[in-house]
Amino acid sequence: MKRIYLDYASLTPIDKRVTKEMKKYSSKDYSNPSSLYSSGVKAKNAVLNAKKKIADIIHAHPDEIIFTSGGTESNNLVLGNFADKHIIISAIEHSSIIKNTKATHISVDKDGLIDLEELKKAISPEIVLVSIMLVNNEIGIIQPIREIAKIVRNAAKKFNTKILFHTDACQAIYLALHVEKMGVDMMTLDGAKIYGPRGMGILYVKRGVAEFHRSGTENLPSIAGVALALEIGDKMREKESVRIGELKNYFIEGLQKINPAIKINGGANGSVEKTSPHILNVSIPNIDNEFFVLQLDAKGIECSTKSACLKDEDESYVLKAIGADSGTSVRFSFGRATTNGDIKKTLKIIAKILSSAYN
Repeated sequence: MKRIYLDYASLTPIDKRVTKEMKKYSSKDYSNPSSLYSSGVKAKNAVLNAKKKIADIIHAHPDEIIFTSGGTESNNLVLGNFADKHIIISAIEHSSIIKNTKATHISVDKDGLIDLEELKKAISPEIVLVSIMLVNNEIGIIQPIREIAKIVRNAAKKFNTKILFHTDACQAIYLALHVEKMGVDMMTLDGAKIYGPRGMGILYVKRGVAEFHRSGTENLPSIAGVALALEIGDKMREKESVRIGELKNYFIEGLQKINPAIKINGGANGSVEKTSPHILNVSIPNIDNEFFVLQLDAKGIECSTKSACLKDEDESYVLKAIGADSGTSVRFSFGRATTNGDIKKTLKIIAKILSSAYN
């Protein structure tokens, strides 16, 4: 039985081209980048080239790129640097930010968009950092980052103080990332969400805004791999965004034909204008979502009830924040290997499961 993977928001498979690139720096050009001999210098140049490649894609400078062990560490570096300061986050940030701070939480509406007026009122002269996720990992809502950046800049000017703006962009695989146009001072990326290596993250830090230091030998294979993964994703982005968006819309239409009472959680009923094309969260009436996911798994369909980062939580704080029912909600997320046939088969299986449940 061919299994259908619909959990790309949780983890993406490593692109074969990325694996090949990583192997090159694991078994051939493997020297320590800090070494003085020629192969070490070559390895150091590979790290610098990776930084340049990433910087070119996000429109930054190579010296503004920091490599970490993943998105969580990147977020922790940022929040840890301001642990004893006054900061603002949204109510639906990634768990690595929510759990590591006692920040002021800005509420969101039923679509998951933050309340910009509430944000304006919350910024005081004591605030030093605002951190708002670009694409939410559970409902896929895209926040108006440029508008938020403008609010932060205006507040800093008004209070004649320094307020930094950070965004977690780990799920922004289908968005163009231009840090200057976005107006962000810091940005988090994760290799495991972009068909790159696990355990490899990227933190963009604008020149002069903050100091972050990481010790240890550079993970050259993963550094080369994540740079290539980002480059491949950037080249495929527009075409894949359209293709996956069409699959998502087809899936939504199919679900609502099965049961018109199935509700799309967040983003104006899953609108591809307001949400990332690869994430869809739905509430299915009268189901136990964990049992439903296990039923799908038995039929070869892999999806999730919530973010894997919330495995110890009884309910999703993201869904609670938008007024959705955690107990009946399921997240489907699509990727490069997802086909129209996969969606058709999944809809057919869901129809059978629900038919048995409702009868």
